Amino acid sequence: MLLAIVKALSRPLETMSIEEKLKNLGLELPSPPNYKGNYVGAKFTDSIAFSCGQGPFASTKRGMVGKDLTIEEGYKAAQETCLNCLAQLKRQLGSLDRIKQVLQVIGFINSAEGFMDQPKVLNGYTDLLVNLWGDPAGKPARAALPLHHPGWIAVEAWMVVELKE
Repeated sequence: MLLAIVKALSRPLETMSIEEKLKNLGLELPSPPNYKGNYVGAKFTDSIAFSCGQGPFASTKRGMVGKDLTIEEGYKAAQETCLNCLAQLKRQLGSLDRIKQVLQVIGFINSAEGFMDQPKVLNGYTDLLVNLWGDPAGKPARAALPLHHPGWIAVEAWMVVELKE
């Protein structure tokens, strides 16, 4: 196991698959969450793919950031949300290595009244993308929007990506 990690770390990041990069970060894709309605987890054309909205379902991070959760817990919830979006994209695309760049991320942060650090929470999502695809390919245009819904998940987000030709 240690030898495999050392070999992986000695390879240039550009030659690693996205899933190898995830493993190097101590992360892995979850099984894609099942659909809870009449939709698909991701949809794509020849050059663009859209993930559906996802949340931090495995850890069940519920509640409002700034009241029930700290910024750091919200950050982790956003990172888990990103992994769920990536799992949905992989389910439809077959491989995350088909992604050329991340174009956009829209995130809704379940926020306590007066909480204004939604961008810091959504950094958990976009920092992971930059770690996987680098800068600028992993750095999306984004919006971090507040919502106020007691008892709901801490983060819901989706992404739009450009596919390789």
